[in-house]
Amino acid sequence: MVKTLLTAVVIVVIALSVKLVGAMDLSSEDIKPGHQVVKEFHFHPYWAQHNRQQELEALALRDKIVLEVMAGNMTVVCNGVTSEILPGLDDTKVPKFNTEPIGPHPVGSFEVWTPREFLPNMMTLMMMNRGSLSVLVHPLGKTELRDHTLDAMWMGNSFPL
Repeated sequence: MVKTLLTAVVIVVIALSVKLVGAMDLSSEDIKPGHQVVKEFHFHPYWAQHNRQQELEALALRDKIVLEVMAGNMTVVCNGVTSEILPGLDDTKVPKFNTEPIGPHPVGSFEVWTPREFLPNMMTLMMMNRGSLSVLVHPLGKTELRDHTLDAMWMGNSFPL
């Protein structure tokens, strides 16, 4: 009896999940021209705002990324990378270090723009240095919604967006 009830609950949950995803028009909304091929990935390290220890971890991780770029080990853009480090970079477009929620990101975060050529480098750096931080990773694809949901993955615990 319990097994039958559990099976029924699982079937209902799966059906609701399929219906929810099916209700989301992820194919045509918010289309960005030229993104049929993924050329860039975004990494979003997350920490609980007002948690000073995690914010310090995030700053240390950001500083490590900047040092790697300065050393010429990879070319990525995040807060702290400037046109002095990467000539031609428009400093006004570099993402901020956000100590509060912004956009779909529910907690403190910063963004790292990573060309696909440097994806293995950044993935390794994040895996080895993220500490207690969670990291949302997603392609810069066709739609914002799909990028941050179906095509995203997490290092560490996920956060609801």
